[in-house]
Amino acid sequence: MDLSEYVNELLQAVGKSLSLPGLALDDNGHCVLLFDDKVVLNIELDIEKELLIVYSYIGEVPFEGRETIFETLLESNLFWKDTQGATIGIDKQTQTVVLAFPIELPLKRKENFEERLALFVDITESWITKLEKMSADAELIANEG
Repeated sequence: MDLSEYVNELLQAVGKSLSLPGLALDDNGHCVLLFDDKVVLNIELDIEKELLIVYSYIGEVPFEGRETIFETLLESNLFWKDTQGATIGIDKQTQTVVLAFPIELPLKRKENFEERLALFVDITESWITKLEKMSADAELIANEG
């Protein structure tokens, strides 16, 4: 069984529990799921590295107060302090913060795949809320000054 088929088996199991029959990678090795109309979960297969890369865009960094926001993000990212093993980065072109988590393939225990995705969704929701609050606070400070 090749890696794409293996990942599709994992996704079919997740799809079954989410009532999404036929959940699978597209022809580009990518799959997208939406949770709570808030979290867009991207799943990409990197065949060469034997990795499944799970990532979400958590929000844009505002121009005002960005230094404080970047400092908080970097501090939280240090040794995965507030990310549960995921990493925080920025898409420079869009100024969008990205939360990413690699999953080495094949898994030691297939049963853990759905739990990992659920944990990542929870972490993403938390970071979306944190970034929204940091952005609102930065805007408030900028308007006071």
